[in-house]
Amino acid sequence: MEKLLSVGDVARRLNVRPSQVTQLFYERRLRDDLCPIVGGRRLIPQNYVEVIAMELKRKGVTVREVPNE
Repeated sequence: MEKLLSVGDVARRLNVRPSQVTQLFYERRLRDDLCPIVGGRRLIPQNYVEVIAMELKRKGVTVREVPNE
């Protein structure tokens, strides 16, 4: 089974603020169907982190990927 990450996990991995990741969902730049909210938490598949990084870069955010934990 694919590992699921929280917004905070993704933000730490990309060295950005969690609000920057969340904003991409509010702006509909990322797919809600692939990253549902369950129990008040957004569940993000590990293989979707690259897509999030690309979208942040498109917005001009500096992204520094940290190796997988």
